[in-house]
Amino acid sequence: MIDSTLKEANILIVDDQEANIDVLEGFLEMQGYVNIRSTTDPRNVVPLLTSFGPDLILLDLSMPYMSGFEVMEQLKTKLPANTFLPVIVLTADITKESKQRSLAGGANDFLIKPFDLIEVGLRIRNLLYTSYLHQQLQLQNQILEEKVKERTQALEQQNVELIIAKEKAEASDRLKSTFISNISHEIRTPLNGIMGFGQILTDNNLSTEEKEQYSQMLNSSSLRLVNTITNFMDISLLRSGNQKVYKKEINIKGRVSEIVSRFIESCQEKKLEISITPSLPDPEAKLYTDSELFSKILYQLIDNAVKFTHVGTITVGYQIYKNEVHFFVSDTGIGISLENQVQIFDSFIQEDGQITRRYEGSGLGLSIAQGLVNLLEGKIWLKSEKGKGSTFYFSLPYQKSAPETAQPFAVSPPLKERQTILITEDDEINFYYFKTLLTHDRVEILHAEDGIEAVELCKENPEIELVLMDLKMVDMDGFEATRRIKSFRPELPIIAITAYSETEDKRKALLAGCDEFLTKPVKKEFLIKKLEEFGLSYHKPL
Repeated sequence: MIDSTLKEANILIVDDQEANIDVLEGFLEMQGYVNIRSTTDPRNVVPLLTSFGPDLILLDLSMPYMSGFEVMEQLKTKLPANTFLPVIVLTADITKESKQRSLAGGANDFLIKPFDLIEVGLRIRNLLYTSYLHQQLQLQNQILEEKVKERTQALEQQNVELIIAKEKAEASDRLKSTFISNISHEIRTPLNGIMGFGQILTDNNLSTEEKEQYSQMLNSSSLRLVNTITNFMDISLLRSGNQKVYKKEINIKGRVSEIVSRFIESCQEKKLEISITPSLPDPEAKLYTDSELFSKILYQLIDNAVKFTHVGTITVGYQIYKNEVHFFVSDTGIGISLENQVQIFDSFIQEDGQITRRYEGSGLGLSIAQGLVNLLEGKIWLKSEKGKGSTFYFSLPYQKSAPETAQPFAVSPPLKERQTILITEDDEINFYYFKTLLTHDRVEILHAEDGIEAVELCKENPEIELVLMDLKMVDMDGFEATRRIKSFRPELPIIAITAYSETEDKRKALLAGCDEFLTKPVKKEFLIKKLEEFGLSYHKPL
Protein backbone atom coordinates (compact mmCIF):
# COMPACT_ATOMS: atom_id res chain seq x y z
CA MET A 1 0.00 0.00 0.00
CA ILE A 2 2.83 2.40 0.90
CA ASP A 3 4.87 1.40 -2.18
CA SER A 4 1.94 2.22 -4.47
CA THR A 5 1.63 5.58 -2.76
CA LEU A 6 5.34 6.26 -3.15
CA LYS A 7 5.22 5.40 -6.86
CA GLU A 8 2.77 8.30 -7.35
CA ALA A 9 5.21 10.85 -5.90
CA ASN A 10 6.20 13.82 -8.06
CA ILE A 11 9.91 13.58 -8.90
CA LEU A 12 11.79 16.51 -10.50
CA ILE A 13 15.12 15.96 -12.30
CA VAL A 14 17.33 19.04 -12.75
CA ASP A 15 20.43 18.41 -14.92
CA ASP A 16 21.93 20.28 -17.84
CA GLN A 17 22.88 16.96 -19.54
CA GLU A 18 20.02 15.39 -21.51
CA ALA A 19 21.78 12.01 -21.39
CA ASN A 20 21.68 11.93 -17.57
CA ILE A 21 17.99 12.89 -17.62
CA ASP A 22 17.15 10.12 -20.13
CA VAL A 23 18.92 7.49 -18.01
CA LEU A 24 17.18 8.56 -14.81
CA GLU A 25 13.74 8.88 -16.39
CA GLY A 26 14.00 5.46 -18.01
CA PHE A 27 15.11 3.85 -14.78
CA LEU A 28 12.37 5.50 -12.70
CA GLU A 29 9.71 4.47 -15.19
CA MET A 30 10.98 0.89 -14.99
CA GLN A 31 10.68 1.14 -11.19
CA GLY A 32 7.01 2.14 -11.57
CA TYR A 33 7.20 5.86 -10.88
CA VAL A 34 4.52 7.66 -12.91
CA ASN A 35 4.96 11.37 -12.18
CA ILE A 36 8.34 12.46 -13.48
CA ARG A 37 9.30 15.92 -14.69
CA SER A 38 12.73 17.18 -15.87
CA THR A 39 14.47 20.40 -16.87
CA THR A 40 17.92 21.36 -18.10
CA ASP A 41 17.55 24.96 -16.97
CA PRO A 42 17.88 25.46 -13.18
CA ARG A 43 15.96 28.72 -13.46
CA ASN A 44 12.77 26.69 -13.99
CA VAL A 45 12.93 25.07 -10.54
CA VAL A 46 11.13 27.81 -8.62
CA PRO A 47 8.19 28.07 -11.12
CA LEU A 48 7.90 24.26 -11.03
CA LEU A 49 7.45 24.37 -7.27
CA THR A 50 4.00 25.80 -7.92
CA SER A 51 3.02 24.18 -11.22
CA PHE A 52 4.37 20.68 -10.53
CA GLY A 53 4.80 20.50 -6.76
CA PRO A 54 7.70 18.03 -6.52
CA ASP A 55 7.95 15.57 -3.63
CA LEU A 56 11.66 14.96 -4.37
CA ILE A 57 14.32 16.74 -6.46
CA LEU A 58 17.33 15.16 -8.17
CA LEU A 59 19.66 18.18 -8.50
CA ASP A 60 22.91 18.56 -10.43
CA LEU A 61 25.44 20.93 -8.90
CA SER A 62 27.32 22.21 -11.95
CA MET A 63 24.95 23.88 -14.42
CA PRO A 64 24.89 27.04 -16.56
CA TYR A 65 22.92 30.10 -15.39
CA MET A 66 22.68 28.84 -11.80
CA SER A 67 24.50 26.23 -9.74
CA GLY A 68 22.80 23.62 -7.63
CA PHE A 69 23.94 25.49 -4.52
CA GLU A 70 22.12 28.59 -5.71
CA VAL A 71 18.99 26.57 -6.47
CA MET A 72 18.98 25.23 -2.89
CA GLU A 73 19.33 28.77 -1.55
CA GLN A 74 16.29 29.81 -3.59
CA LEU A 75 14.35 26.82 -2.29
CA LYS A 76 14.97 27.91 1.29
CA THR A 77 13.35 31.29 0.62
CA LYS A 78 10.40 29.93 -1.35
CA LEU A 79 9.35 26.88 0.67
CA PRO A 80 7.03 27.37 3.66
CA ALA A 81 8.41 26.67 7.11
CA ASN A 82 8.39 23.03 8.23
CA THR A 83 8.22 21.86 4.59
CA PHE A 84 10.17 18.66 3.97
CA LEU A 85 11.29 18.55 0.32
CA PRO A 86 14.13 16.01 -0.02
CA VAL A 87 16.97 16.93 -2.42
CA ILE A 88 19.44 14.37 -3.79
CA VAL A 89 22.55 16.03 -5.18
CA LEU A 90 23.93 14.63 -8.47
CA THR A 91 27.61 15.49 -8.75
CA ALA A 92 30.99 14.31 -10.00
CA ASP A 93 32.72 16.41 -7.35
CA ILE A 94 33.61 14.09 -4.50
CA THR A 95 35.58 16.58 -2.44
CA LYS A 96 34.89 17.02 1.24
CA GLU A 97 34.16 20.74 0.78
CA SER A 98 31.52 20.01 -1.87
CA LYS A 99 29.70 17.53 0.38
CA GLN A 100 29.73 19.89 3.35
CA ARG A 101 28.49 22.80 1.28
CA SER A 102 25.69 20.66 -0.17
CA LEU A 103 24.56 19.50 3.25
CA ALA A 104 24.71 23.04 4.56
CA GLY A 105 22.67 24.20 1.59
CA GLY A 106 19.87 21.71 2.28
CA ALA A 107 20.77 18.50 0.45
CA ASN A 108 19.59 15.26 2.01
CA ASP A 109 21.73 12.79 0.07
CA PHE A 110 24.42 12.37 -2.62
CA LEU A 111 24.68 10.43 -5.84
CA ILE A 112 28.18 10.35 -7.28
CA LYS A 113 28.49 10.30 -11.02
CA PRO A 114 28.67 7.85 -12.57
CA PHE A 115 25.95 6.47 -10.23
CA ASP A 116 24.69 2.97 -9.57
CA LEU A 117 21.03 2.81 -10.62
CA ILE A 118 20.11 0.29 -7.94
CA GLU A 119 21.59 2.62 -5.33
CA VAL A 120 19.69 5.50 -6.94
CA GLY A 121 16.41 3.60 -6.59
CA LEU A 122 17.05 2.73 -2.96
CA ARG A 123 18.03 6.27 -1.99
CA ILE A 124 14.99 7.71 -3.79
CA ARG A 125 12.67 5.24 -2.10
CA ASN A 126 14.13 5.89 1.36
CA LEU A 127 13.78 9.64 1.03
CA LEU A 128 10.24 9.38 -0.38
CA TYR A 129 9.32 7.11 2.50
CA THR A 130 10.79 9.63 4.94
CA SER A 131 8.83 12.36 3.15
CA TYR A 132 5.66 10.22 3.39
CA LEU A 133 6.18 9.74 7.11
CA HIS A 134 6.80 13.46 7.49
CA GLN A 135 3.57 14.22 5.64
CA GLN A 136 1.65 11.74 7.80
CA LEU A 137 3.14 13.32 10.90
CA GLN A 138 2.14 16.78 9.69
CA LEU A 139 -1.36 15.50 8.91
CA GLN A 140 -1.68 13.98 12.36
CA ASN A 141 -0.36 17.17 13.89
CA GLN A 142 -2.88 19.16 11.88
CA ILE A 143 -5.69 16.85 12.98
CA LEU A 144 -4.46 17.10 16.56
CA GLU A 145 -4.28 20.89 16.31
CA GLU A 146 -7.83 21.00 14.93
CA LYS A 147 -9.04 18.79 17.74
CA VAL A 148 -7.20 20.92 20.28
CA LYS A 149 -8.70 24.02 18.67
CA GLU A 150 -12.18 22.51 18.71
CA ARG A 151 -11.73 21.35 22.29
CA THR A 152 -10.39 24.75 23.27
CA GLN A 153 -13.36 26.44 21.63
CA ALA A 154 -15.70 24.00 23.36
CA LEU A 155 -14.01 24.69 26.70
CA GLU A 156 -14.18 28.43 26.06
CA GLN A 157 -17.87 28.09 25.20
CA GLN A 158 -18.44 26.00 28.31
CA ASN A 159 -16.56 28.60 30.29
CA VAL A 160 -18.79 31.34 28.85
CA GLU A 161 -21.87 29.25 29.63
CA LEU A 162 -20.59 28.63 33.16
CA ILE A 163 -20.01 32.36 33.62
CA ILE A 164 -23.52 33.08 32.31
CA ALA A 165 -24.96 30.34 34.54
CA LYS A 166 -23.02 31.76 37.49
CA GLU A 167 -24.31 35.24 36.75
CA LYS A 168 -27.85 33.90 36.40
CA ALA A 169 -27.49 32.00 39.68
CA GLU A 170 -26.18 35.11 41.40
CA ALA A 171 -28.99 37.15 39.84
CA SER A 172 -31.44 34.50 41.00
CA ASP A 173 -30.02 34.68 44.51
CA ARG A 174 -30.31 38.46 44.43
CA LEU A 175 -33.85 38.12 43.11
CA LYS A 176 -34.72 35.69 45.89
CA SER A 177 -33.21 38.03 48.46
CA THR A 178 -35.12 40.93 46.95
CA PHE A 179 -38.29 38.82 46.86
CA ILE A 180 -37.95 37.86 50.52
CA SER A 181 -37.13 41.42 51.48
CA ASN A 182 -40.07 42.79 49.49
CA ILE A 183 -42.62 40.23 50.58
CA SER A 184 -41.56 40.62 54.19
CA HIS A 185 -41.80 44.41 54.00
CA GLU A 186 -44.98 44.54 51.95
CA ILE A 187 -46.82 42.02 54.15
CA ARG A 188 -45.57 43.02 57.58
CA THR A 189 -46.09 46.75 57.00
CA PRO A 190 -49.86 46.61 56.30
CA LEU A 191 -50.24 43.82 58.87
CA ASN A 192 -48.80 46.17 61.44
CA GLY A 193 -51.45 48.74 60.50
CA ILE A 194 -54.23 46.14 60.59
CA MET A 195 -53.26 44.62 63.93
CA GLY A 196 -52.27 47.95 65.48
CA PHE A 197 -55.41 49.88 64.60
CA GLY A 198 -57.51 46.76 65.30
CA GLN A 199 -56.25 46.86 68.88
CA ILE A 200 -56.63 50.64 69.17
CA LEU A 201 -60.25 50.47 68.02
CA THR A 202 -61.15 48.41 71.11
CA ASP A 203 -60.46 51.44 73.29
CA ASN A 204 -63.83 52.68 74.61
CA ASN A 205 -62.45 56.17 75.16
CA LEU A 206 -62.03 56.88 71.43
CA SER A 207 -64.16 59.59 69.91
CA THR A 208 -66.36 58.91 66.89
CA GLU A 209 -64.01 60.95 64.72
CA GLU A 210 -60.99 58.95 65.92
CA LYS A 211 -62.77 55.65 65.29
CA GLU A 212 -63.61 56.70 61.74
CA GLN A 213 -60.03 57.82 61.12
CA TYR A 214 -58.52 54.62 62.52
CA SER A 215 -61.04 52.45 60.66
CA GLN A 216 -60.05 54.19 57.44
CA MET A 217 -56.38 53.49 58.15
CA LEU A 218 -57.16 49.86 58.95
CA ASN A 219 -59.07 49.52 55.68
CA SER A 220 -56.22 51.18 53.78
CA SER A 221 -53.71 48.72 55.26
CA SER A 222 -56.02 45.82 54.42
CA LEU A 223 -56.33 46.96 50.81
CA ARG A 224 -52.55 47.31 50.51
CA LEU A 225 -52.08 43.78 51.86
CA VAL A 226 -54.64 42.37 49.42
CA ASN A 227 -52.95 44.14 46.51
CA THR A 228 -49.54 42.82 47.57
CA ILE A 229 -50.74 39.22 47.80
CA THR A 230 -52.58 39.55 44.48
CA ASN A 231 -49.40 40.86 42.79
CA PHE A 232 -47.29 38.00 44.13
CA MET A 233 -49.88 35.50 42.93
CA ASP A 234 -50.08 37.13 39.48
CA ILE A 235 -46.30 37.15 38.96
CA SER A 236 -46.10 33.52 40.13
CA LEU A 237 -48.75 32.47 37.60
CA LEU A 238 -46.96 34.33 34.81
CA ARG A 239 -43.51 32.96 35.65
CA SER A 240 -44.79 29.38 35.95
CA GLY A 241 -46.80 29.61 32.72
CA ASN A 242 -50.04 28.74 34.51
CA GLN A 243 -51.95 31.95 33.77
CA LYS A 244 -54.91 31.03 31.55
CA VAL A 245 -56.64 33.32 29.04
CA TYR A 246 -60.44 33.38 28.62
CA LYS A 247 -61.56 35.84 25.98
CA LYS A 248 -64.93 37.46 25.55
CA GLU A 249 -66.26 40.71 24.13
CA ILE A 250 -65.86 43.69 26.45
CA ASN A 251 -66.95 47.29 26.22
CA ILE A 252 -63.73 49.31 26.21
CA LYS A 253 -65.34 52.54 27.39
CA GLY A 254 -67.15 50.88 30.27
CA ARG A 255 -64.18 48.83 31.38
CA VAL A 256 -61.73 51.76 31.25
CA SER A 257 -64.19 53.95 33.17
CA GLU A 258 -64.65 51.27 35.82
CA ILE A 259 -60.87 50.89 36.35
CA VAL A 260 -60.31 54.67 36.45
CA SER A 261 -63.09 55.07 39.02
CA ARG A 262 -61.06 52.98 41.48
CA PHE A 263 -58.43 55.74 41.59
CA ILE A 264 -60.64 58.81 41.90
CA GLU A 265 -60.43 58.86 45.69
CA SER A 266 -56.65 58.42 45.83
CA CYS A 267 -56.20 61.12 43.15
CA GLN A 268 -58.40 63.50 45.12
CA GLU A 269 -56.27 62.88 48.21
CA LYS A 270 -53.13 63.83 46.23
CA LYS A 271 -54.96 66.68 44.44
CA LEU A 272 -54.34 65.08 41.05
CA GLU A 273 -56.67 65.39 38.09
CA ILE A 274 -57.46 62.08 36.35
CA SER A 275 -59.36 61.95 33.06
CA ILE A 276 -60.24 59.71 30.13
CA THR A 277 -59.84 60.69 26.47
CA PRO A 278 -61.74 58.06 24.45
CA SER A 279 -61.44 58.26 20.68
CA LEU A 280 -63.82 55.49 19.61
CA PRO A 281 -67.59 55.80 19.14
CA ASP A 282 -69.53 53.46 21.39
CA PRO A 283 -70.46 50.95 18.63
CA GLU A 284 -66.75 50.46 17.82
CA ALA A 285 -65.51 50.47 21.41
CA LYS A 286 -65.66 46.68 21.61
CA LEU A 287 -62.73 44.34 22.12
CA TYR A 288 -62.48 40.56 22.15
CA THR A 289 -59.98 39.82 24.93
CA ASP A 290 -59.66 38.52 28.48
CA SER A 291 -61.66 40.96 30.58
CA GLU A 292 -59.94 40.24 33.87
CA LEU A 293 -56.38 40.35 32.48
CA PHE A 294 -57.11 43.56 30.56
CA SER A 295 -58.37 45.16 33.76
CA LYS A 296 -55.23 44.11 35.62
CA ILE A 297 -52.96 45.63 32.96
CA LEU A 298 -54.74 48.98 33.03
CA TYR A 299 -54.97 48.91 36.83
CA GLN A 300 -51.21 48.37 37.21
CA LEU A 301 -50.35 51.21 34.80
CA ILE A 302 -52.73 53.70 36.44
CA ASP A 303 -51.57 52.62 39.90
CA ASN A 304 -47.98 53.23 38.79
CA ALA A 305 -48.91 56.70 37.49
CA VAL A 306 -50.70 57.68 40.69
CA LYS A 307 -47.85 56.41 42.85
CA PHE A 308 -45.14 58.42 41.06
CA THR A 309 -47.10 61.61 40.34
CA HIS A 310 -47.26 64.32 43.00
CA VAL A 311 -48.52 67.32 41.04
CA GLY A 312 -50.52 67.63 37.83
CA THR A 313 -52.61 65.22 35.81
CA ILE A 314 -53.07 61.59 34.79
CA THR A 315 -54.69 60.88 31.44
CA VAL A 316 -56.00 57.53 30.24
CA GLY A 317 -56.96 57.00 26.61
CA TYR A 318 -57.20 54.63 23.66
CA GLN A 319 -57.35 54.76 19.89
CA ILE A 320 -57.36 52.50 16.83
CA TYR A 321 -54.07 52.15 14.96
CA LYS A 322 -54.26 49.83 11.94
CA ASN A 323 -55.48 46.50 13.33
CA GLU A 324 -54.66 47.26 16.96
CA VAL A 325 -56.12 49.23 19.85
CA HIS A 326 -53.49 51.39 21.51
CA PHE A 327 -54.09 52.26 25.16
CA PHE A 328 -52.04 54.80 27.08
CA VAL A 329 -51.62 56.11 30.61
CA SER A 330 -49.87 59.48 30.71
CA ASP A 331 -48.74 61.34 33.81
CA THR A 332 -46.82 64.44 34.88
CA GLY A 333 -44.85 62.51 37.47
CA ILE A 334 -41.16 62.08 38.26
CA GLY A 335 -40.31 60.44 34.92
CA ILE A 336 -37.65 57.83 34.16
CA SER A 337 -34.14 58.47 32.88
CA LEU A 338 -33.26 56.95 29.50
CA GLU A 339 -30.66 54.54 30.90
CA ASN A 340 -33.20 53.06 33.33
CA GLN A 341 -36.07 52.64 30.87
CA VAL A 342 -34.76 49.28 29.62
CA GLN A 343 -34.97 47.60 33.03
CA ILE A 344 -38.09 49.32 34.33
CA PHE A 345 -40.26 46.29 33.42
CA ASP A 346 -38.10 43.93 35.52
CA SER A 347 -39.47 42.59 38.78
CA PHE A 348 -38.92 44.55 42.01
CA ILE A 349 -37.53 47.55 40.09
CA GLN A 350 -37.96 51.18 40.98
CA GLU A 351 -35.61 53.64 39.35
CA ASP A 352 -33.72 54.58 42.50
CA GLY A 353 -32.76 50.90 42.91
CA GLN A 354 -32.50 51.13 46.68
CA ILE A 355 -33.48 48.37 49.11
CA THR A 356 -35.23 50.89 51.30
CA ARG A 357 -37.20 52.57 48.58
CA ARG A 358 -39.09 55.82 48.70
CA TYR A 359 -42.35 54.47 47.29
CA GLU A 360 -44.41 51.67 48.75
CA GLY A 361 -45.38 48.65 46.69
CA SER A 362 -44.09 45.23 45.69
CA GLY A 363 -42.23 46.51 42.63
CA LEU A 364 -44.06 43.97 40.48
CA GLY A 365 -46.69 46.15 38.82
CA LEU A 366 -44.97 46.90 35.52
CA SER A 367 -43.55 43.37 35.29
CA ILE A 368 -47.07 41.98 35.72
CA ALA A 369 -48.44 44.40 33.11
CA GLN A 370 -45.76 43.37 30.61
CA GLY A 371 -46.38 39.66 31.23
CA LEU A 372 -50.14 40.00 30.79
CA VAL A 373 -49.77 42.12 27.63
CA ASN A 374 -47.50 39.45 26.13
CA LEU A 375 -50.02 36.79 27.11
CA LEU A 376 -52.72 38.69 25.21
CA GLU A 377 -50.44 38.90 22.13
CA GLY A 378 -49.83 42.62 22.51
CA LYS A 379 -46.89 44.98 23.02
CA ILE A 380 -45.98 47.40 25.80
CA TRP A 381 -43.59 50.37 25.69
CA LEU A 382 -43.04 53.78 27.20
CA LYS A 383 -41.89 57.33 26.56
CA SER A 384 -40.52 59.22 29.50
CA GLU A 385 -38.36 62.17 30.42
CA LYS A 386 -36.79 62.59 33.82
CA GLY A 387 -38.65 65.22 35.83
CA LYS A 388 -41.41 65.72 33.23
CA GLY A 389 -43.50 62.57 33.35
CA SER A 390 -44.11 59.28 31.58
CA THR A 391 -46.53 57.75 29.12
CA PHE A 392 -46.97 53.99 29.13
CA TYR A 393 -48.53 52.41 26.05
CA PHE A 394 -49.83 48.93 25.36
CA SER A 395 -51.50 47.55 22.28
CA LEU A 396 -53.89 44.63 21.83
CA PRO A 397 -55.19 43.05 18.61
CA TYR A 398 -58.40 44.80 17.55
CA GLN A 399 -60.78 41.86 17.42
CA LYS A 400 -64.52 42.03 17.98
CA SER A 401 -66.78 39.06 18.62
CA ALA A 402 -70.06 38.43 16.84
CA PRO A 403 -72.76 41.04 17.56
CA GLU A 404 -74.68 40.36 20.71
CA THR A 405 -78.30 39.31 20.38
CA ALA A 406 -80.83 41.55 22.03
CA GLN A 407 -81.46 40.56 25.62
CA PRO A 408 -84.81 41.02 27.31
CA PHE A 409 -84.95 43.65 30.02
CA ALA A 410 -84.06 41.99 33.29
CA VAL A 411 -86.45 42.57 36.17
CA SER A 412 -84.87 42.33 39.59
CA PRO A 413 -86.62 39.78 41.81
CA PRO A 414 -88.56 41.21 44.73
CA LEU A 415 -86.68 41.41 48.00
CA LYS A 416 -87.77 38.79 50.52
CA GLU A 417 -88.69 39.63 54.10
CA ARG A 418 -87.42 36.36 55.57
CA GLN A 419 -84.62 34.13 54.36
CA THR A 420 -82.49 31.18 55.36
CA ILE A 421 -78.86 31.29 54.33
CA LEU A 422 -76.40 28.40 54.52
CA ILE A 423 -72.78 29.39 55.13
CA THR A 424 -70.39 26.60 54.19
CA GLU A 425 -67.05 27.56 55.72
CA ASP A 426 -64.46 25.51 57.59
CA ASP A 427 -62.59 28.51 58.99
CA GLU A 428 -64.15 29.63 62.26
CA ILE A 429 -63.11 33.29 61.95
CA ASN A 430 -64.42 33.63 58.41
CA PHE A 431 -67.73 32.00 59.38
CA TYR A 432 -68.10 34.35 62.30
CA TYR A 433 -67.38 37.33 60.03
CA PHE A 434 -70.08 36.35 57.52
CA LYS A 435 -72.52 35.48 60.30
CA THR A 436 -71.95 38.90 61.89
CA LEU A 437 -72.65 40.60 58.57
CA LEU A 438 -75.82 38.69 57.84
CA THR A 439 -77.51 38.00 61.16
CA HIS A 440 -80.60 39.96 62.16
CA ASP A 441 -84.19 39.17 63.09
CA ARG A 442 -85.24 38.39 59.47
CA VAL A 443 -82.36 36.03 58.68
CA GLU A 444 -81.69 32.50 59.84
CA ILE A 445 -78.07 31.33 59.48
CA LEU A 446 -77.14 27.67 59.06
CA HIS A 447 -73.52 26.53 59.18
CA ALA A 448 -71.77 23.63 57.43
CA GLU A 449 -68.09 22.98 58.12
CA ASP A 450 -67.48 20.88 55.00
CA GLY A 451 -69.06 19.93 51.69
CA ILE A 452 -70.62 16.71 52.94
CA GLU A 453 -72.51 18.54 55.70
CA ALA A 454 -73.59 21.25 53.24
CA VAL A 455 -75.16 18.65 50.90
CA GLU A 456 -77.04 17.02 53.78
CA LEU A 457 -78.32 20.36 55.13
CA CYS A 458 -79.64 21.33 51.68
CA LYS A 459 -81.50 18.01 51.49
CA GLU A 460 -82.95 18.35 54.98
CA ASN A 461 -83.82 22.07 54.81
CA PRO A 462 -85.79 23.02 51.69
CA GLU A 463 -86.23 26.52 53.15
CA ILE A 464 -82.56 27.32 52.42
CA GLU A 465 -82.68 30.08 49.80
CA LEU A 466 -79.01 30.77 49.23
CA VAL A 467 -75.64 29.10 49.90
CA LEU A 468 -72.32 30.83 50.51
CA MET A 469 -69.83 28.12 49.49
CA ASP A 470 -66.15 27.98 50.40
CA LEU A 471 -64.23 26.05 47.75
CA LYS A 472 -61.28 24.68 49.71
CA MET A 473 -62.44 22.29 52.43
CA VAL A 474 -61.45 18.86 53.72
CA ASP A 475 -63.41 15.67 53.00
CA MET A 476 -65.40 17.28 50.16
CA ASP A 477 -64.46 20.57 48.50
CA GLY A 478 -66.87 23.27 47.37
CA PHE A 479 -66.71 22.25 43.70
CA GLU A 480 -68.05 18.75 44.38
CA ALA A 481 -70.54 19.95 47.00
CA THR A 482 -71.96 22.46 44.49
CA ARG A 483 -72.35 19.78 41.81
CA ARG A 484 -74.24 17.49 44.22
CA ILE A 485 -76.53 20.23 45.56
CA LYS A 486 -77.36 21.39 42.02
CA SER A 487 -78.26 17.80 41.09
CA PHE A 488 -81.35 17.89 43.36
CA ARG A 489 -81.86 21.67 43.78
CA PRO A 490 -80.78 23.23 40.48
CA GLU A 491 -82.59 26.52 41.22
CA LEU A 492 -80.83 27.12 44.56
CA PRO A 493 -78.38 30.08 44.23
CA ILE A 494 -74.82 29.21 45.29
CA ILE A 495 -72.19 31.91 45.64
CA ALA A 496 -68.57 30.76 45.80
CA ILE A 497 -66.66 32.77 48.40
CA THR A 498 -63.04 31.73 48.36
CA ALA A 499 -59.44 32.77 48.81
CA TYR A 500 -58.79 31.38 45.31
CA SER A 501 -58.38 34.24 42.85
CA GLU A 502 -57.21 32.57 39.66
CA THR A 503 -59.32 32.83 36.53
CA GLU A 504 -59.13 29.05 36.19
CA ASP A 505 -60.68 28.57 39.66
CA LYS A 506 -63.48 30.96 38.78
CA ARG A 507 -64.16 29.03 35.59
CA LYS A 508 -64.18 25.71 37.49
CA ALA A 509 -66.57 27.12 40.09
CA LEU A 510 -69.01 28.36 37.46
CA LEU A 511 -68.80 25.04 35.59
CA ALA A 512 -69.55 23.21 38.84
CA GLY A 513 -72.78 25.21 39.10
CA CYS A 514 -71.93 28.25 41.22
CA ASP A 515 -74.02 31.27 40.27
CA GLU A 516 -71.46 33.84 41.39
CA PHE A 517 -67.80 33.96 42.40
CA LEU A 518 -66.44 36.29 45.10
CA THR A 519 -62.84 36.48 46.24
CA LYS A 520 -61.80 36.91 49.85
CA PRO A 521 -61.52 39.35 51.47
CA VAL A 522 -65.13 40.27 50.74
CA LYS A 523 -66.30 43.79 51.49
CA LYS A 524 -69.64 44.13 53.24
CA GLU A 525 -71.09 46.51 50.66
CA PHE A 526 -70.19 44.21 47.80
CA LEU A 527 -71.67 41.14 49.52
CA ILE A 528 -74.89 43.03 50.25
CA LYS A 529 -75.21 44.05 46.61
CA LYS A 530 -74.71 40.49 45.39
CA LEU A 531 -77.26 38.99 47.76
CA GLU A 532 -79.84 41.60 46.75
CA GLU A 533 -79.33 40.54 43.14
CA PHE A 534 -80.63 37.11 44.22
CA GLY A 535 -83.69 38.62 45.93
CA LEU A 536 -82.35 38.50 49.50
CA SER A 537 -82.45 41.45 51.89
CA TYR A 538 -80.23 41.37 54.93
CA HIS A 539 -79.77 45.05 55.79
CA LYS A 540 -79.37 45.29 59.50
CA PRO A 541 -81.39 47.98 61.22
CA LEU A 542 -79.38 51.18 61.83
